[in-house]
Amino acid sequence: MRYLALGLLLFSVVLAGCSSGSPPPQQPSGRPAQAKRPARGQQTQAATPAPVVIALEPIRYRPEGRRDPFNSLVAPPSEETAVDVGGYKLSGIVWQRNQYFALLETPDGLGHILKVDDRLGPGTRVKEITKDAVLIEMTGRQTPGRPATRTIRLELEKKEGR
Repeated sequence: MRYLALGLLLFSVVLAGCSSGSPPPQQPSGRPAQAKRPARGQQTQAATPAPVVIALEPIRYRPEGRRDPFNSLVAPPSEETAVDVGGYKLSGIVWQRNQYFALLETPDGLGHILKVDDRLGPGTRVKEITKDAVLIEMTGRQTPGRPATRTIRLELEKKEGR
């Protein structure tokens, strides 16, 4: 059975190798075939088509209904919005060589690292940082009964055992 299958396979390969067509004719001489050149006065057809010229109008930008890309997406804080420093908590103070840094925690739980002259908002800046306190200076409009400049002192909470 194996020999029969092998014989059929070999027979089909030999049969596929034989073709009914004749082989292509070969050049009789050793010179390569040259393409026929047209005689003088005859023109040949161009193989590449002529380039197509498209007339484009100038592009114009129309800003109607669009925002100015150079304007800020976030509105700058106005002078009327005051920072409520009373809800801030002084978590710690870190010193490096001759400079102190204050670790301040906002009421919503965000922490900030501040140094002297950092701004907390409009008219609010860190005036001074000592070993155990931070002085925050708030300047604002002159209101009756309140000075124009206020200084708020936030102190570290003393923990027992220290």
